[in-house]
Amino acid sequence: MRTRLLLAFLALSLAGAAQAQQKVQLRLDWKPGGQHTPFYYAKEKGYYAQEGIDLTIIAGSGSSDSVKQLGTRSVDMAIVDALVLVQAAEQRVPVKSVAVYYQRTPIVLISSKANPVTSVKQLTGDVKVGAGRGSAVYQGLVAMLAANNLKPEQIKMVEIGFGVQPLLVKQVDALMGFTNVQPIELESAGYAANEMFIADHGVNAYGLTIASNDETIAKRPQVVAGFVRATRKAVQELAGGARQAGVDAVVKAAAEISAAREMKALERTLPLWTAKAGDASGFGGQTDAGWQQTITVAQRVGLIEKAPAPNAVYTASFLK
Repeated sequence: MRTRLLLAFLALSLAGAAQAQQKVQLRLDWKPGGQHTPFYYAKEKGYYAQEGIDLTIIAGSGSSDSVKQLGTRSVDMAIVDALVLVQAAEQRVPVKSVAVYYQRTPIVLISSKANPVTSVKQLTGDVKVGAGRGSAVYQGLVAMLAANNLKPEQIKMVEIGFGVQPLLVKQVDALMGFTNVQPIELESAGYAANEMFIADHGVNAYGLTIASNDETIAKRPQVVAGFVRATRKAVQELAGGARQAGVDAVVKAAAEISAAREMKALERTLPLWTAKAGDASGFGGQTDAGWQQTITVAQRVGLIEKAPAPNAVYTASFLK
């Protein structure tokens, strides 16, 4: 009799725990890859479940799409570019950053190591720069030019797509990209690439953010806080050496991708997670000053007319 009561109690406890799990949808900024390792690793290790979260990860198709999904409450959390989030704030879309995912922009100008572009001033010469107008990397190029008192008309810009072929076939001398994407593709093609970070040339802006909508923030703050805690724990473990387990978790969820390629993407993403090299304890940190710099970049590029206040773009209450 006592054994039956104990089993019944355990069954009820397990049922209660299952009911306590809140469903949460996270929309990525793009297709799953090494740069998204913390989310897959934390889910695989059960860190979200420990916070009472039943997480579903959805592939994205760009930050603009993610912020729309977030604003209409189609998803609870999303990975959104900081500049897109500033635009959303100006348009009064009810979304905010709850943690910064990339402490600085990953946008780089890529050229050949044999004939590298190492300064912005070089771009006013015969250098043909490839970028897709309207893309995030094009906005990064414009921001870098503006920070150095130059205009797009002063350089030779070539309209290209997202791939690296134009650089390989010498259609362009340099192209805009992300440090954890195009340089890896070029390396696979045997191309020795030089990278020039726009962050090192005047573009002081946050990169990707972890964002939520105002309704989720107000009505389910424990879910948002738990999500940030679980993600931070994963980042700390990945920075501490759990890289292979992290990549394995991504590959398990998206079998069509290459483990070797995503390991390279993860290694290149690690420095973006923290403001101080090698210190993952402050993952997610964001400040008024950091957001003010990001807002200034958005205004300089022409993404916004009226600058929103930093507190309209983010909340730091989940990082305490």
